[in-house]
Amino acid sequence: MADAWSLYDRMIDEVPEDVLVREVVSGSHQCLVDAECGVGVAALHRGGTRLRMRGGWAGRPLRELAALARSWDFEVASVGVAALNAWHNQPGRVAALGRVEDAAGTDPFALLGSVAARMAAARGEAASGGEARGAAVRGNGARPRAVVIGHFPRLGRLGEEAEVAVLERAARSDDDLPDTACEYLLPDCDVAVVTGMALENKTMPRLLELAGAPLCCVVGPTSTMCRPLLEAGADLIAGSLVADPGLARAVVVCGAPLHGSGALEHVLVAGERGRAAIAALGAGEAAAGEATGPGLR
Repeated sequence: MADAWSLYDRMIDEVPEDVLVREVVSGSHQCLVDAECGVGVAALHRGGTRLRMRGGWAGRPLRELAALARSWDFEVASVGVAALNAWHNQPGRVAALGRVEDAAGTDPFALLGSVAARMAAARGEAASGGEARGAAVRGNGARPRAVVIGHFPRLGRLGEEAEVAVLERAARSDDDLPDTACEYLLPDCDVAVVTGMALENKTMPRLLELAGAPLCCVVGPTSTMCRPLLEAGADLIAGSLVADPGLARAVVVCGAPLHGSGALEHVLVAGERGRAAIAALGAGEAAAGEATGPGLR
């Protein structure tokens, strides 16, 4: 296993030393960092050690704040990830990274559902000499296996087209499996979905390593859209830009969900394998149904 800290260090090192923090805001569920380069948000992750967040960050280098993503106090690390997002999750940098403009929507579960349907169809055709189609192949063991890290409220089309296992540290339903099942399920799955919050609790490097073979998508506004994450194994990153900083700040302060507030713009970036998967879907198939964007995780 490569040095797990290298992913964090590369993300932090890309933040310039001369960009300063303007404000740090923490609510009951989310946090926000306003810097000279823009605004970033992240879900507030509980747990880890109890170091607590110190104040007085206004006027200090954003890179120093971003370095807190390495903290073992996950609430402190959440602010560090929001600082990373204040730099990386900006329109110009996301466009240069490879923003996907030709997908029918930005809902990753609709997109991955289409990918899973195509996988099933291809397997059915291979098994039957090219005659099986659609629903006929879903009953012969051709359904792809998807592993979703984090209990997302809506799996949409992915849940319809694939056999889905949801891994969650604190189970939210009787069907959730413990997160330790990742060591057993990720290496053999076809589609992996990882919550962006995995960067905060330090599981992201290992999850991306385990999910090296399948198509892997990192999901949620906490997700940092950057090249180091793509190079570490993410084929798709479904994240968010802060479209309305004032509204985002107000939502964070009052403790309401950022998702659905209108403060965020959901976007999708793709690496080489992710773009190939999208291109293979063909026109009109990339996101069936209405796209709703990723939930905040």
